[in-house]
Amino acid sequence: MKNLSHLHEYQQAAIDWIFDHDRSMALCPVGAGKTVISWTAIAELMDEGHVERPIVFAPMRVAQLVWGQERDQWTHLKGRPVVLWGGEPAAWADSLWKTSRQLWGSRTHLEGRIGKIVDVRKRREAEARLSQLVTDERKVNKAIRRAEPPKAVHITSYENLLWWCELYAPGESPFDMIVLDECGKLKNPKSPRYKALKKHAPHAKIVVGLNATPAPEGLLDLYAQVSVIDGGKLFGKSFYAWRQKFFAPIDYQGFNWRPQLGAPALILKDLNTLAFRVDEADLSYNKTMQHSQIEVELPDKARAAYTNMENRMMVEIADHDDIVAMSAAAASMKLRQLANGFVYDEEGKPHILHTEKQDALSNLIDDMAREPLLIAYEFGEDLEAIRRVWRNIPYLGQGVSSATAAENVDKWNRRQIPAMALHKASAGHGINLQAGGSHVCWYALPWDLEGWLQLNGRVDRQGQTRACYSHAIIARNTIDERVWEALTRKDADQTEVIKAIRRV
Repeated sequence: MKNLSHLHEYQQAAIDWIFDHDRSMALCPVGAGKTVISWTAIAELMDEGHVERPIVFAPMRVAQLVWGQERDQWTHLKGRPVVLWGGEPAAWADSLWKTSRQLWGSRTHLEGRIGKIVDVRKRREAEARLSQLVTDERKVNKAIRRAEPPKAVHITSYENLLWWCELYAPGESPFDMIVLDECGKLKNPKSPRYKALKKHAPHAKIVVGLNATPAPEGLLDLYAQVSVIDGGKLFGKSFYAWRQKFFAPIDYQGFNWRPQLGAPALILKDLNTLAFRVDEADLSYNKTMQHSQIEVELPDKARAAYTNMENRMMVEIADHDDIVAMSAAAASMKLRQLANGFVYDEEGKPHILHTEKQDALSNLIDDMAREPLLIAYEFGEDLEAIRRVWRNIPYLGQGVSSATAAENVDKWNRRQIPAMALHKASAGHGINLQAGGSHVCWYALPWDLEGWLQLNGRVDRQGQTRACYSHAIIARNTIDERVWEALTRKDADQTEVIKAIRRV
């Protein structure tokens, strides 16, 4: 059990910043301990009577596994009242909130389907069910609004944000503090989550955004995160007006934009009034991640298929119709699949073309002599290929329940399993895996820098006692090499953004 004196100087400085500012954005490197920073700041604000009912939005696995565990690891946090709403509502304790969330899920699902029902009788039946769901939901929500939630820290996942924003009208929520863990989840100003939350955030007493990778794709990623925290005071109410002011299009259609001369300095100067950063040099743990490439060569048959997709946007498959990519984006996705050893047809069925990456993974496992290994995958067929190398390998990904995920994480950190597969969408944020091993193998590299940095950061973080290694399996002369180059370039760009923000 850790006590308050075990907090590092930079952590205490970050806590003081959150305590002193009603609106703040905390940029903490992966492994800096931003969860205990946030927890402690929340506890101090509650003890001083500034807030009573904070609500935390976090990625699903983080909400399910990390926030509750972090509270129990520190003496000054243990026993703090907490309400866990993470993940699917079926796992929540019985309550009106659980019933409301389930009704909302059923209602929104049916609303999405009803327009596609052609049969008149079935459509009328669906409309009747929808009417009943709406009636039941309104009744439950009315009861919820009459009652006050307990004075506790309420922790939920971003999957429940739209429901929460519909449950309470702006300005009528009993939650007086909003914490956005990994606020990069709101970086798209066109997303429904962003549009819904920006109506509620101005009414909260305190809003805090936490992020390790604020601008993985460039400065444009900053707008939505900043404006949902400060209500548009820094960057204005309109994303398009802000973009027009500081950026210029680099193509005729206006799909891609670059900063105008001098714009980055002005943007970051504004950001310094809201955000602080913890510098990696201040961390008690020095990051040691070393990156290496394991190159594989496509066999002739797979190379021919790859070249066809690259040049003609189609692949000829024996005993099957040609697989055609209908756009450049679809072709890019098919090229990534072909580099990995397969291609999906129009029905989602995989067609295997080679096993080079599968063989490379098998060789890596043999060379490591059973040293624990995390294996990052992208596609469902990647996981199947990994399973052909390591049968029944435990994994964190789609379809894994919160209970199974917690069990897998616990076994990994106890070094009871020598290998575990994981998808960046399910295990890319917040989960502590440093106790179980220090090697990550990328069966497929992601385009997004955030996923790359965050997943590597599951092992390269405080508490790690071994040197960390990232092994990327890359097919030569394929899109894999371009993805690697893009990740390297984006990493350099984001590093400059973070360095420009004032140190704590």
